[in-house]
Amino acid sequence: MYRVFALGVAAVALAVAAGGARAEQPSLASVMILGDSVATGMSWHNDAIAVMQRNLDVDWQIAICRRLTGASCWDQGVQPETAVDLVDSLPSVPPYVVVVMGYNDYADTFALSLDATMEALLAKGAEHVLWLTLRESEGPFPQINAQLYGALARWPQLQLVDWNGFSAGHPEWFQTDFVHVVDAGGVAMARLIHGSLIEAIDPLQVELPALPALRVGQPFSAQLNAMGGTEPYRWRVSWGRPPRGLHLTPGGLLSGRPRGAGPMNFSVSVTDADGLTAVGSVR
Repeated sequence: MYRVFALGVAAVALAVAAGGARAEQPSLASVMILGDSVATGMSWHNDAIAVMQRNLDVDWQIAICRRLTGASCWDQGVQPETAVDLVDSLPSVPPYVVVVMGYNDYADTFALSLDATMEALLAKGAEHVLWLTLRESEGPFPQINAQLYGALARWPQLQLVDWNGFSAGHPEWFQTDFVHVVDAGGVAMARLIHGSLIEAIDPLQVELPALPALRVGQPFSAQLNAMGGTEPYRWRVSWGRPPRGLHLTPGGLLSGRPRGAGPMNFSVSVTDADGLTAVGSVR
């Protein structure tokens, strides 16, 4: 099965308990973003940086004209290190690395360059490499995406993040070349990457302890709890309905005075700041 991430729904158990909205936050996970000029759409905009750095310690390694291997192109008299040369110069890299590259590389050598980049990253400590698919707006980018998908069979540590699919239908996110992004596109890219990282590092999870007994006409209150993901959370009933007299707030509080003693039988969903959703049944 292809390891491809796009913002979506994670079907998990439901947590209900009195108290706060989530468990204790883990320490910040370290992440490196290895990018070319397309990634500057995030690193040059404070709102995109803020999205990307929520609950993450981000090392931004981004340079205009960067290629994976060989020699990078020149921009205003500057020729950056290639991705492989940069990684080789570092003492180590974090376990999670995001790659936003390929736009300056050649289709006929891309597969070899990708392999060399993966070898360099893994040798320096990377355990999970999340690579954005290229926006298929021109030239060799569809061919390069095909080679990215082909690399999944060679590299179990590689996961694709479907920027091409996620950005389809959003021309307003792009500059006139439909490759480089404006501020809104940088925020969208940051949300997609952040969601994929959190899904791997600290996914949205819930579990279901015992609920208080329903007593007709008596006050009932239970706080639905989420773990993982990225706050703030928003709750809603996704199927069926709570017993008559009970209501679920967007903050996850299920409360009211039951008008009958029938069983619980409905589903709820919780959505986090990245748009990831967990669902579960209340029975």
